[in-house]
Amino acid sequence: MRPATSPPRTVMRPDGSRLIKFSFGEELPFVSHGRGVFVYDTDGRRYLDGCSGAVTANLGHADPEILRTMSEQAQRITFAHRGSFHSEQSERLADRLGEMTGYPYVFLCNSGSEAVETALRLTLQYWRERGEPERSRFVSHAVSYHGATLGGLSLSGHPQRRWVAEALLHGFNELTPPYAYRFAEGRDDDEFTAFLIERATRVLDAHGPTLAGVVVEPVGGAAGGALTPPDGYLPALAALCRERGVPLIADEIMTGMGRTGTLLAAQHWDVHPDMVVLGKGMGAGYAPVSAVLVGEHFVDTIAAGTAAVTNGHTYGGNPLGSAVALAVLDAVESRDLVTNAAARGKQLRAGLEELAERHEVIGEVRGLGLLQGLELVADRATRSPGEPVGSLTRAVVLAARDQGLLVYPATGGINDAVLIAPPLTTTPEEIDLLLELLDAALTAPDRNAGSVA
Repeated sequence: MRPATSPPRTVMRPDGSRLIKFSFGEELPFVSHGRGVFVYDTDGRRYLDGCSGAVTANLGHADPEILRTMSEQAQRITFAHRGSFHSEQSERLADRLGEMTGYPYVFLCNSGSEAVETALRLTLQYWRERGEPERSRFVSHAVSYHGATLGGLSLSGHPQRRWVAEALLHGFNELTPPYAYRFAEGRDDDEFTAFLIERATRVLDAHGPTLAGVVVEPVGGAAGGALTPPDGYLPALAALCRERGVPLIADEIMTGMGRTGTLLAAQHWDVHPDMVVLGKGMGAGYAPVSAVLVGEHFVDTIAAGTAAVTNGHTYGGNPLGSAVALAVLDAVESRDLVTNAAARGKQLRAGLEELAERHEVIGEVRGLGLLQGLELVADRATRSPGEPVGSLTRAVVLAARDQGLLVYPATGGINDAVLIAPPLTTTPEEIDLLLELLDAALTAPDRNAGSVA
C-alpha cells in the first residue's frame, strides 16, 4: 500500500487535460468570444449560434445593456444570502415577473433543474400543509426532459440521460407524449387529442389520492425536438387536472420568456397552469437565474400553516442574477422581442419546410416561434431513426459545425432530432444565413456517420 504521505498518482487523459468534459472522446473548439448571434473560437472561426447555446442566449452575446447592468451591480454587491438579507433586485424581479405573467408569487433559483426541484417540493409541502401527505406521486410525459437533478430526471422520459441514475429515480414519466409523428398512428388532431386524454385519465385515476401533480413541457425541448401538441391537448389536460383536483405544472425552462412567440408557451392555448418553471432565457446566458411562478393557493396554504418554505439553494435570488434577469426582461419588452420571435419564427419555419422538400433526412418540421425542430430519419417511408439511434443527430450537428452553424441535439432515445433556436434578436438576414448554412450541412457528407443528405 502506498504510504499515506505519498501524493496521489495522476493519470492524464490523452489530450493532457485534467478537466472532466462532457464527452471524453470529442474534440471541441475553444471558445474565444461572442458578438450578437455569432460565436468565435480561438482559431478565429465564426459560428452562427443557431441554437442560442442550449436555447439560452435569447439576447445573443455581449449585449451592451446587459453587460452594463452586470458591471454596475457587481460594483455594489454580487451575493447576499436570502437567510440574512432581502434584496431590492430580487423584490423588483419578482414584481416584474408577476406583472408580466399574472402570477402572484415567485420563488427565485439558479438553474432550471433547481427550479423544477423547487416546484416539486413546494407542491409536496402544499399537500402536507393540507393534511394529505399521501399525495407524493407526480406524472409526466414518456418523452420529455425536466433537468439533471434526481427529481427532474424522475420526471424525464429520456433514457440516455436517466440510465446512470436509474436506481435512484421514480418512474413518473407515464403519460403518452403528444408526439404525433410517432404516436398518432394515423389519427387526426382531434382523434389524437381524445386518445391522449383517455390515456391520461387512466393514469391519473390509477394513482387517485396519491397523485400530487402533473408536470409537462407545453412544447417539448431536449427530448424529441420541439414536440408540439395538437391544439386541443393542453386545454383538455388542464381541465382534467382541475376535475381531479391536482396541480398542473408547466416546465417552460426552454419555452418561456418569448421563445415561442408568446411570453409563455402555454399562452398559445390560453392555459394558465398552477405553477410555471422558468430558466434559460430568463437570464439569457448572462447569469445563472431561474424561477417558479406560483399560484395563490399554494402560498396561502403554507402561510396559514408553518409559514416557512423548506426550499432554497445558496445562490438562489442573489442580487447579481436578479439584476441581470431584470435587464433581460427590460430588453425583451423594450425591443419587442416576443413579436420578433413570432415573425422570425414564421420565416424560419418556411425556410425549414423548403429544406425538407429537398433533403430526405428531414422527416418532419415542427415547433413554434424560434423553437423549431427537425425530426431526422434514415427512411421517410418507415420513419426509422438512425442506426444506432442518435447517429443522424450527431452527423447533422457535426456537419453544421463544419459549416459554421451551431444546432442543438435533441434525440430522446427513440428518435433523431435537432433544435433550431437562434436568439430572439435575430434579423431576417441572419435567418437567411442560418438556412443557407443548414442547407450546406445537410448536403455535405459527414466524416463520422456517412451522408446526411
